[in-house]
Amino acid sequence: VLDVRETGEWSSGHINGARHITLGQLDKRLSELEKFKEKPIIFCCASGMRSNKACAELKKQGFAKLYNLAGGVDAWVGAGYPVKKGARKK
Repeated sequence: VLDVRETGEWSSGHINGARHITLGQLDKRLSELEKFKEKPIIFCCASGMRSNKACAELKKQGFAKLYNLAGGVDAWVGAGYPVKKGARKK
């Protein structure tokens, strides 16, 4: 799971085990994702708009198994699924 929200959004609650790269940093940090090029990646943001853009960007880079979490983290929380709070570890 790749969360493309801003850091403040991430800190307020994210899917446990998700990796955090903001949409604005995605192109600069693409090398971190290369090892996952042939694996499924689920993108999420607050509502699904930014994660949809992230899917499109990585598709152009040759990633094939890309999925957008419908409704984003807002829908995840609304469905009662758990989130982890706090800043990411450096």
